[in-house]
Amino acid sequence: MQVRVFWIGKTRLPGVADLTQEYTRRLGRYCEVKTGEIRAGKGEEAGMLARSADSHRVVLDPSGQSWGSEVFAAFLKDLRDRGRRAVTFCVGGADGFSPGFRDKADLLLSLSPLTLPHELARVVLLEQIYRAWTLLAHHPYPR
Repeated sequence: MQVRVFWIGKTRLPGVADLTQEYTRRLGRYCEVKTGEIRAGKGEEAGMLARSADSHRVVLDPSGQSWGSEVFAAFLKDLRDRGRRAVTFCVGGADGFSPGFRDKADLLLSLSPLTLPHELARVVLLEQIYRAWTLLAHHPYPR
């Protein structure tokens, strides 16, 4: 199964860029992974929709489902086992997504009841996706 993570806006913090690359590299051991930035501004949501059109679309949103790591891993396992070819995680910019965009989600997911900067949310998401795949592979990382 292909895992895609797309975000709106340029990465400004060097540490975030480094961690994004690190977790993307690690995740590549378990699945095909694509990550990328979508330019902020007019048309950003259309660009996100286009990149996620043929996949299970998960939109990060504070009002979404809030799961523990094991439940998140079970969600990915279920998608994989049902033959889904791709899942796309959509991370909004500082203002999140419009109601119309959120309505097009297959799932709204909240990473935490805490408010996270969108760049940090991306790193937390990538780490949790990596953690999920290691749980499914019975790798010792999640301890």
